Amino acid sequence: MLRLHFDPADRGRVLFDLAWHAETIGSLQALRQPGRGPFLDRWRQAVRHRVRGPAAALFEAVPADGYVPDFFTPEVYSGLPTDRAVAKLRKARGPRRAELLAFGDDLVAYQIGGISPAMPAIGAILRAELAHRAHLIFTAGVDAALATLGPGISWEPPVLSVRTPQDGEVRLGGRGLRLVPSVFWSRPGVSVAGYLRPTLTYPIHPAPASPPVPREDPLSVLIGATRADVFRALIAGCGTMQLARDLRISPASASAHVSALREAGLAATRRTGRAVRHTLTPLGMQLLGTVRGGR
Repeated sequence: MLRLHFDPADRGRVLFDLAWHAETIGSLQALRQPGRGPFLDRWRQAVRHRVRGPAAALFEAVPADGYVPDFFTPEVYSGLPTDRAVAKLRKARGPRRAELLAFGDDLVAYQIGGISPAMPAIGAILRAELAHRAHLIFTAGVDAALATLGPGISWEPPVLSVRTPQDGEVRLGGRGLRLVPSVFWSRPGVSVAGYLRPTLTYPIHPAPASPPVPREDPLSVLIGATRADVFRALIAGCGTMQLARDLRISPASASAHVSALREAGLAATRRTGRAVRHTLTPLGMQLLGTVRGGR
């Protein structure tokens, strides 16, 4: 049991937030945990054939159950969309650079095949949870929000007790607490990373009436499946050859799709010497956030 001790100032610094990277990592466990409810069962059936290759590589790093090493869910990544986290991994240097690059590439492929098509439904569920917590705080106060976080978490002011594999006492000391709901995580998890705000990830359990995983990806319907994959891959920024390798398409096809997105004002290309880097424009980011249910 981990006990989080609140100072008076910490009550005013309780923040509910989303963490897309941590959600993606949690889905790697949910993919191997059948029987966790109708929503996750439908999602697992829909994606498992599309992510078999990249997921197999990621399974070596993320256990099927229990504790996930902080290396993969550090606070510096957990608040980022997966695409931005991958961009950070690709900038890594040192003896583990090759390992980080491979992990980043597999994570991109897994994100495209397993998570992005379900983002409208996942985003709707998570935003509904945030709205519920905001309503609780407004109508009944922070105590009510902390007291109803679900199994494994109990609030006896000024201590929030969390059932975790590690035991200990954590004094928030005025840093406050970031609370992150998750569709995919099966148990609470706490990250206390130095001077950064401590974070508690807690599972939510979508009811059978929750929005189903869409049979058609809205972005794919809008611009086509391959172009939608190219569109999403450009969030992290990449060159034509890297894009072709990540999506397993020809360089000519990758270039053609980027050109179409650029002509529509959704992508931009910057050339530095012989190197070319494609990214999304602000308009492209806005469109993607609207379709995928992003932050």
